[in-house]
Amino acid sequence: MIATSRWYLGAAIGVIGLCAVARADEPNTQQRIALSAKPSVVRIISAYTATFDVNGRRGTISIGMTGTGWFLTPDGYIATNAHVVADVWEGDDKATRKLEAKLLKTLDKETGGKLSRLSKGELQQFTDRIKQVDQKRLAYIVLPNGDKLDYEVKQYGKPDTGNDCAIIKVKIENAPTLKVGDSRTSQVADKIVVIGYPGVADGEGLLDMKSQLQPTVTDGVISALKSATSGEQILQISAPITHGNSGGPAIDQHGNVVGLATFGSDVQGFNFIVASTTLMELVKAGNIQPKASDTNTSWNAGLDHYWAEEYSDAVRDFEEAQLLFPQHSEAPNMIASSNRAKKDGREKQPASTGWIGFAVLGSGVLVVGAIVITARRRARSSPRRPVQPGMPNGSPAMPPPLPGSPPQAVYGGAPQLGPSPPFARTIMVAPPARAPGGIALTAFGSFSIGSLTCMRGHLQGQRFALTSTGIVIGRQPGASHVLVNDPRASGKHVWIGIEQGRLVAIDQGTTNGTYINDITRGRITRAELCDGDVVIVGEPDCCSLQVRLLASTSFEGEGPGSKRAG
Repeated sequence: MIATSRWYLGAAIGVIGLCAVARADEPNTQQRIALSAKPSVVRIISAYTATFDVNGRRGTISIGMTGTGWFLTPDGYIATNAHVVADVWEGDDKATRKLEAKLLKTLDKETGGKLSRLSKGELQQFTDRIKQVDQKRLAYIVLPNGDKLDYEVKQYGKPDTGNDCAIIKVKIENAPTLKVGDSRTSQVADKIVVIGYPGVADGEGLLDMKSQLQPTVTDGVISALKSATSGEQILQISAPITHGNSGGPAIDQHGNVVGLATFGSDVQGFNFIVASTTLMELVKAGNIQPKASDTNTSWNAGLDHYWAEEYSDAVRDFEEAQLLFPQHSEAPNMIASSNRAKKDGREKQPASTGWIGFAVLGSGVLVVGAIVITARRRARSSPRRPVQPGMPNGSPAMPPPLPGSPPQAVYGGAPQLGPSPPFARTIMVAPPARAPGGIALTAFGSFSIGSLTCMRGHLQGQRFALTSTGIVIGRQPGASHVLVNDPRASGKHVWIGIEQGRLVAIDQGTTNGTYINDITRGRITRAELCDGDVVIVGEPDCCSLQVRLLASTSFEGEGPGSKRAG
């Protein structure tokens, strides 16, 4: 018996070992960090330009700089260096004086120093003839996909010190964020990755615009732990940084930002970052709450599936990330890469295929057989419990879900055991139908009351199961069962289900409204529905869903002649 058990164990270990063979090489930690973090990093423009007329000759002068920043929160708070946004923070009046001073310096250089030799009175007469035609303030970020968003400076430290930090704000939703770490736990020789937009990487016109939108990744280690003269922690790093990198995240091996690239020297290997602990003091002062984004969850899940060669699952997660954050720069590339891998036959096959699958199946049969034999022996030694009426095999009956309760099932799937999945899904029913009438089965199939058929929009022709627990239609994955990929739809747009014995549609406080049958009737807050009614999400061509009730459907409190029985 012992020898047999050892054989079983050896066979199982052998199968596990075989299943691990031929696994594709996974990326190293630096590559993982870079690809995960790049969508969160943005270029920052902080500048002023002005056109001057000098004795009939016009020219443009500009001041300011470009730098790097990264999203702290999904709703648009961005961390960077104070010196990156200094000109914008100081305001228009100071910018005007700086522009005029730069103009005079430029003219003095062009005239071979003649202006600097003028008397004070002569110089004043000359400057009085200079007219400023216009002045423009340039305060915007550039997302990696090329979109530009104006910003406001919300928190400002002190440039050229250990508190060279700032926080700016743009209007955006579901932006991919980076997690802030504790720089006090950093050690010498810890590896880091720095991401940013060094101006030298633009190639002085040699690179196309798409290439200029790509952030640059450098890596190195923490060379020394130091302090600024003002007392703040400063980390010396070996990773190369230069003009334009300022404000970019320095990320440790756990994916946490431990500092902001700030200043360096002409000798590479002697660069410095402002510590994350200093940044967090500014964050707390502004009552800002850094947090993860749903976009990150989908994006990182997609990367994990991609690196595991599970390309179908990767495409699903990448598409969710792109739906949540349409400006995502990397999702389209990864979707295309995943689809190419699938087309080339590189999708990871289930372990049950091939001769390895037979080995696994054989081991499984042995294990199952042992469990069955043990169960039968126990059954003979214990009294049988009587089967309760209405409960097959004595299993407890599952109570119906309460009306209006949160989604509890994945449509088209089996009942969920244990914790609910991270997000609910509705699966479109395509021929051949998997249930009578072509409606997707639900985990509580007996509570299905009908279907919703999309009459207009990108979901046209698709049908979805309608259950008494209700479903949510909207644009946000994880919150909606029926996903409407259209900006006119809100994240959670409308809930349809049974409330107080009536089938109703309830608008979820949307921007563009929910309508029944005809938008000229006005938007609804709550409306009862009949068989054949059309629920309009935003506008008819965004998504129009027709209600079809099963013939046997009836609702509590309604008489046999009620038309709402469907």
